[in-house]
Amino acid sequence: MTDIRRELRPRSFWREPQLWQGAWILLLTWTGISVLLGFDILGHAPHDSYTLMALAWRKGLLHLEQDYPWLELAIFNGNYYVSFPSVPALVMLPLTFLFGENTPNTLVTGLYFLGSYFAAYRLCRRFRRPGDALFLSLFMTLGCNLLQFSLTGDVWNQAQLLCFLLTTLCAAGLTGRDPMEWGAGLLCLALSVGCRPFQAVYVPFGLWMLYQNLSRTRRTSPGRTLALMIPHLIAPALVAVALGWYNWVRFGNPIEFGHNYLPEFTRNPNEPQLSLQYVGQNIRNLLRLPYFENGRLEFPLFNGFAFYLANPIYVTAAVCAALKLAERSWDWGDGLLCLGFAAELFLLLMHRTLGGWQFGARYLCDLIPMLMLFEVRSRRRRANWETAIGSFAIAFNIYGAIVFHLIDQGK
Repeated sequence: MTDIRRELRPRSFWREPQLWQGAWILLLTWTGISVLLGFDILGHAPHDSYTLMALAWRKGLLHLEQDYPWLELAIFNGNYYVSFPSVPALVMLPLTFLFGENTPNTLVTGLYFLGSYFAAYRLCRRFRRPGDALFLSLFMTLGCNLLQFSLTGDVWNQAQLLCFLLTTLCAAGLTGRDPMEWGAGLLCLALSVGCRPFQAVYVPFGLWMLYQNLSRTRRTSPGRTLALMIPHLIAPALVAVALGWYNWVRFGNPIEFGHNYLPEFTRNPNEPQLSLQYVGQNIRNLLRLPYFENGRLEFPLFNGFAFYLANPIYVTAAVCAALKLAERSWDWGDGLLCLGFAAELFLLLMHRTLGGWQFGARYLCDLIPMLMLFEVRSRRRRANWETAIGSFAIAFNIYGAIVFHLIDQGK
């Protein structure tokens, strides 16, 4: 496949008016919805395990000193542990010195959301013109149910939004021209695994991209290119070792971050966290349609509904895949990305739930940064069908975010 990436000069990139126009659209939309719903943007959402984890670290502890019944805590050897991967707590750690337990976690999730837009624009700008990059970046952020769970700073939202930001930064870094960006992209990928472990499925694509980038620039033998990859892999490897060590010292297993020790799983061994028995029902949940009731469009509120309506980038990516097949323009990168998509979807479908109380299909947002990379890396221009589907996606998710939270408030 022809390399159509553009070189982005930092000074001119940050001066592009389209970059800031899109940022203002996103910021005003997010702030406007928050004000409409009466949310405290600077407030502290109580379901915040990461702030508690950071406070425990400050005391030299790996576990929490007491139970918090409203949180999902793992119980192991009589101690209470945060049952989520730990990277988001690194962000909350410095904030605890300023705010204690009442960290402004909703503002943090909003900043993750805004940061994801900037990273998405940089990714899309490598392949598309500024106007197209603006639209596709808004499609990628406002046009999925990322918007709905960016409005509060709960533990699940922090993890998923930081994962989204880091994965988008990974995609933007790996498609850059500067060797520093390649290593930074792989570092972001390693950190994203510390937010949502299934992001590890994109490691083969990341390694392939690093190899291709070095091959294009150095033009050396395959063996020499592999050797040149090593300096770029040191920082990501250290992150992987640190994450594995942290899991091992807590649970005696480098890949166990605590979810298997939640009471909901230990009480009933016949309903484990991951199992093939959940796949069929999860597929049915993801195909459920919204419906009209009392003059308002309603939707299933538990475990997701029609993913192609809440996250229409799955539709545009599928169209791109069909066009690539027709044009015979696939390369190894496309294949590795699609293998990653298939693996992550299968793992998510094996999960006992698909995110519980939500609008849309929250877990499926994990794939969106790489889906956008798949979509933009082979063409230079936005098509009319992308514009139509993206416009629908943004409108539908703004409506859904508002209605969902009104229902959550009992209105």
